[in-house]
Amino acid sequence: MAKTERAAGHAGPAHVAPRLQSHAYWFQYRQFIRDLYRHAMSAVKRPRATLEDEALPRAKRGRPFKADAAKRQDKLLDHTLEQFMAVGYRAATMDGIAASFGASKSTIYRRYGSKAGLLSAAMERGVPLLLDPLAQVSTDARRSPRSVLRDYGEIIQSYHADLSIRAMWRAVSEARDELGEMLGRVVEQQDRALAPIADYLATMARNGKIVVADPRAAAACFGALTSGGLASFLGEPPRENERHAVLEVALTLFLDGILPRASTRK
Repeated sequence: MAKTERAAGHAGPAHVAPRLQSHAYWFQYRQFIRDLYRHAMSAVKRPRATLEDEALPRAKRGRPFKADAAKRQDKLLDHTLEQFMAVGYRAATMDGIAASFGASKSTIYRRYGSKAGLLSAAMERGVPLLLDPLAQVSTDARRSPRSVLRDYGEIIQSYHADLSIRAMWRAVSEARDELGEMLGRVVEQQDRALAPIADYLATMARNGKIVVADPRAAAACFGALTSGGLASFLGEPPRENERHAVLEVALTLFLDGILPRASTRK
């Protein structure tokens, strides 16, 4: 019996290498399966990307930088307005906007709710584009009302000459039936954007330099006069000389209505 064991023992070394090699292959195969499973599970458990997550640089923990997320939102709204300009608000679809932008429709729906929600967000974003420059205009008491209002008017005209703003207002006109309660917000946003003009008119009225009963309404009228009306949103943006002519007419009409008759215009 011992001889048999020794014989088997002597024969053993010839079979050890294949046996160990077989075990090594099995270990590698098992490790490969484990890694494959872990990778699959991590993909399943990973939350769906949001609009901010898609195609953005990553912070150290894998989330997009806030500044980059804001840029992504701006790009989406710009793209949406381009679609509205190209095919019209009514013809544009959430499917088409999402596909051409490269984002999932469900992600856009979760954030904005509807096509009207996208337009409302674009309107909200547009407020600072007008409000901030208007707020920077000097209203020094030594300046004449005509000079200050000319600065305001030039800013309003530049705002309305911007292609994205023109697309936005065209869409608002086309979507007024769908906007519903949002339409009231559109008016509020416009009032807010013109607040610096209303504040200036109110101050000048208190100082006896002009006569105006409702500064907010007067600011809205001035905005309408200087923008050039509906014609400014149709076709190509007006040229600089055309805008200048409209502004001078608007200033004359507006100031003739609010300057005291006995005052000397500068």
